[in-house]
Amino acid sequence: MATGLFIAATGQHSGKTMVSLGLISAFARRGLKVGYMKPVGQRTVEVDGVVVDEDVSLIEATYGAGAGAAAAGPVTVPPGFTAEFLNGGDSTALAQKIRDGYGEVSRGQDIVVIEGTGHAGVGAVIELSNASVARLLDAKAIIIAGGGIGKPIDEFALNVALFDRADVPVLGAIANKVLPDKLDKVRMYVEKGLARTGHRLFGAVPLRESLSEITVAQLVDEIKAKVISGEAHLGVHIRRYVVGAASAHRMMEHFGKGVLAIVPGDRDDLVLAALSSAVVGQRSRFSVSALCLTGGVLPHENIMRIIGRADAPVIAMDDGTFTAASRIDHVVAKIQPGETQKIRLANVLVEKYVDVDGLLEAMGVSAPSAGC
Repeated sequence: MATGLFIAATGQHSGKTMVSLGLISAFARRGLKVGYMKPVGQRTVEVDGVVVDEDVSLIEATYGAGAGAAAAGPVTVPPGFTAEFLNGGDSTALAQKIRDGYGEVSRGQDIVVIEGTGHAGVGAVIELSNASVARLLDAKAIIIAGGGIGKPIDEFALNVALFDRADVPVLGAIANKVLPDKLDKVRMYVEKGLARTGHRLFGAVPLRESLSEITVAQLVDEIKAKVISGEAHLGVHIRRYVVGAASAHRMMEHFGKGVLAIVPGDRDDLVLAALSSAVVGQRSRFSVSALCLTGGVLPHENIMRIIGRADAPVIAMDDGTFTAASRIDHVVAKIQPGETQKIRLANVLVEKYVDVDGLLEAMGVSAPSAGC
């Protein structure tokens, strides 16, 4: 019978998917058969005609769970679902779908990595909190916490209380997104703090900014922007953005690789500043990687011709500059299928900074062979 490992977290965007990717790879390298599921999903995509959480799509594309996307992502919560449930919904059928999916995913496996959604209480409104789902699947939990010392331990304790209430064993924690220069200090003190509660720290993973980068294509999809030019360059990664709220020469001081310039479409001076060093073959340290035009207006036709020659993708939004910047700021970077560098980095980080063998021991699972 497969052992279920529930990947929980102290909050959203803590790195559950990154850890799940890395653990699946690490377990497989040790000769174990590994399945995956995300019982309750919120951000959905369609895979082979089935609507599932996007993380299911990623794992299926990267590793393949064998049982298929429908079993790996049995329940999704689309907009309006919660209100409909509160008007008379019954979680019994949803729970059964999760049981059935787990039965398929776990068949022939040694371990099933079960990815949760947010903190331990998320899903309680439809009677399927992370804690209750872990109990439903008789899984053991590990909690992904953030960097720092006091806050991660406090939040860990809060989440453990919910898992304890559901009678779910919590093996310990993994601290993620720790500032590299604080890694040793955080690891030492979080380890001491967890030990006082009878729990174990299985690793501290340093922050890697590249995992937080988003491609222009992902940005376009998230904010529903219009692509004006540079379709061939939509795969470029964005590290940060600069809002056009100053003079052109001041704005250029903040340009560089990985920068998205957000400027009003009628500010010809700012548009020219952003494009001045982004013409094919003429890039410099003052270049931008992409340009977003706001306000629902486009520059003069002569400038549009320059845009057509630019080596950077140009997108447009109807929102004003402030609203556009706010919407872009709220876009969450998620590892996408086919992003091999990010996937490889996730695997390396988990293998290097997480005590995978200690985790297997705590789970009561014996690996038939060691990874190379």
